[in-house]
Amino acid sequence: MNFLLLQIRRIIISSSIFITLLAYLFILFTISDNDLQVTELAKIFALLSIFYLYLALLPSPLYDLFPKFPLRGLFLKGRRAIGFSAWFFAEIHSCLIFFGKLKGFSGLLFLNNYYLLAIGVGAISLFILTILAFTSFDFMIAMLTFKKWKFLHRFVYLASILIIIHVLMIGEHFSNLSNPISQLSIFAAIILLFLEAIRLNKYLNTK
Repeated sequence: MNFLLLQIRRIIISSSIFITLLAYLFILFTISDNDLQVTELAKIFALLSIFYLYLALLPSPLYDLFPKFPLRGLFLKGRRAIGFSAWFFAEIHSCLIFFGKLKGFSGLLFLNNYYLLAIGVGAISLFILTILAFTSFDFMIAMLTFKKWKFLHRFVYLASILIIIHVLMIGEHFSNLSNPISQLSIFAAIILLFLEAIRLNKYLNTK
């Protein structure tokens, strides 16, 4: 357990790189069309980013309400690495869409206002995640001071809201509520919102 606690961040980052390679090889050997490969990879990395972001948001309400819930030390210690991985997958997703599907800025000229808005919302959320990812290291906490760092990292909630808007606007898996991924995501979101609501109520009662 001590070894895992010391190495958990490296393990999470390494596993994220391994998952990236695995996803690439899987799509490469199962789909022959290059354009379809880019599309499917973009979907996979979008879902991975959302999943890791969810895991990064979960510890605060979960362990605040249930302090004895299993794996507390590992989960909290690895949280920043999980958040970094969420950014990592979001960055790959964005690059695949921007360079692979849109072919750069020129592709934006062919999109209508609806898609431009969706992409703009996604770009803002990625910008926030990028700042949070590169300030997630110990030396940045020392440089900013913990109080300022904590305030900065609360912007993850804004990024999460923008990502929800982005995926609801153009996310293929979320356009149909009968889709298992869509149903599972809604269920997971309800659990997180329920835990956050209880935590907020607890905080307000304390105040």
